[in-house]
Amino acid sequence: MHPFSWIKFFLDDDLVTHITTETNRYAHQHFNTQELAPHSRELNYKYVTSDEIWTYLGIVFMTGIDKRPEIEDYWSTRPLFHTPWYGQKMSLRRFQQISKFLHFADNDARPADCEDRLYKVRPIIDSLVGKFRNTYIPEKEIAIDEGMIAWKGRLIFRVYMPDKPDKYGIKAYLVCESTSGYIWNFEIYCGKSRPIKELVVDLLGPQLLDKGYHLYQDNYYNSVELCETLLQRNTYVCGTFRMDRGAPKELKNDVKNLKKGESVFSRKGQVLVQVWRDKRDVKLISTLHTAKIVESAKTNRKGEKICRPEVIGDYNKHMRGVDRADQMLHYYPCSRKTVKWTKKLVFFLLQMAALNSFIPFKKYTTEKYKKRNYKFNDFILDCVEKMTEQNKQFTPPPATLRRPPVKDPENRLEGGLKVHKKVHVPPSNNKKNGAMRKCRVCAKYKTRKETSVMCASCGVALCKLSCFNVYHTKKNY
Repeated sequence: MHPFSWIKFFLDDDLVTHITTETNRYAHQHFNTQELAPHSRELNYKYVTSDEIWTYLGIVFMTGIDKRPEIEDYWSTRPLFHTPWYGQKMSLRRFQQISKFLHFADNDARPADCEDRLYKVRPIIDSLVGKFRNTYIPEKEIAIDEGMIAWKGRLIFRVYMPDKPDKYGIKAYLVCESTSGYIWNFEIYCGKSRPIKELVVDLLGPQLLDKGYHLYQDNYYNSVELCETLLQRNTYVCGTFRMDRGAPKELKNDVKNLKKGESVFSRKGQVLVQVWRDKRDVKLISTLHTAKIVESAKTNRKGEKICRPEVIGDYNKHMRGVDRADQMLHYYPCSRKTVKWTKKLVFFLLQMAALNSFIPFKKYTTEKYKKRNYKFNDFILDCVEKMTEQNKQFTPPPATLRRPPVKDPENRLEGGLKVHKKVHVPPSNNKKNGAMRKCRVCAKYKTRKETSVMCASCGVALCKLSCFNVYHTKKNY
C-alpha cells in the first residue's frame, strides 16, 4: 500500500468534505454580515472544493519540513527562496483566502446553553479519536502522560507547565503505546478539572480495560485507590507516587531513617508501595512487581554497578511512549503563528494523524520501503505528493511577459532644453487631480519614482530637475 493510503485511515474523504462544507459556510456567513470595500479582494472569492482542501493540507504538511520565516516566502521569486512547486499547486492569494475562512464547525448551530469550550473543533476531535482507537490495537505496555500544544495567545484554558519544552499552551492527556509512541487516545484539557480516577478510566475506556494491559504513569495520576480500582478491571499499574495518596503511616516513619541505596516497602494485597533513597527519595507504586533490588546496567563513578528496585527499570523503559510521540511531532511542526487557536490545535491533531499513520505503516510495511531506511519525513513527502495531485481544477498561471519598454523619441536630443518644455501630466480616469507617472530615467536604474512633470514634445514623464536635463542632453542616460 502507498503511504497515502495509510494516512487516509484517519484523514479520509468524509473529514475533508466536512472541512470543505464548514469553510464555505463560514465564508458565506462572513459575506452576509460584513460590508466589503468596493475594491476588496474578497469580492472575487470562490467557494473552496474538496480537491483544494486536499492541496491546502498538503502544502501545510510541506511547510513542516520546509521551514521558512514567513508564509509568503514559500511563493517568493527571490533566488534564495524560489521553489516553483508551491505556485504550481496553489497561488499565494488562494492559500491565504482558504486560511482566512478555514473552519470546522457551524457557529450558527451552537446551542445557547452549550458549555463546550472545544465546540469549534469538536467534530475534528471526535472523528480522529474514534479512528485512533478503532484502527490499531496497542501492545501490552501503555503509558499516560501530558502533552503540550504551544500557544501563547489569550485563551481561558491555556496552562503553564515549566517542565515541558513548550511551557505555555493547550494541555492534552495522551494514552500512548510505550514501544512506538502511537497515540491511541487523547483528551484536551479545557480548564475544567475532574477526578484523576475518573479521567484515567475514561482515557482507557472499555477497549483497554479488562484486557490485562500494563499501565505506566507518573505521580500526578497514581494513588492506592486508583491501583485497586484498575486491578479489579484486570489492568496493572506501575509508576511514581505521592505519599499523601494512600501510603501507610508506618512507611512514612520508616523513610526518615533510610540511608543511600536502602529501601523500605509496604504491601496491601497486590499493591506495592516502595521508597528507595538515592540522592533523594524515589517513591514508587506497582501492582506488577515485588520489592526486589536488582543490579542495573549503569555504574557509579567508582565503576560499581548501581543496585535499584526492579520497578524503576521497567518504569524508565516503558514510560517513554508519550515522550517519543512528542519528539516525533516536534520534528516537522506544520502549525504557524496565528490568532486563531482552533487552527493551531487542528493542525497539531493532523500531525498526530500523520504520526499514527506512519507507525503502523512502518510496522506492517513491505520490504520495498524497509530497504530505503524509510523515515517519517519520507512518509510525509510521499503523502504530500498524492494530496496535492487531487487539485486538478487549478492550472498555474502562464509566465507573463513584461511590456517592452517604449522607445525614446528620435528628437529627444535635438534643439536643447529650449525646445523641450515641462508640462504637468494630464489627469486620467482614476486620478483626475494630481496624476503621476513613473520617471523614465529613474526606471532605467530600477528606482521607482513618480513625478507629475513630463516633456511636452517627447511625451515622457521625468523628474523636474536632474532627470529632465540628463534625458535631453545625454545619449546614454
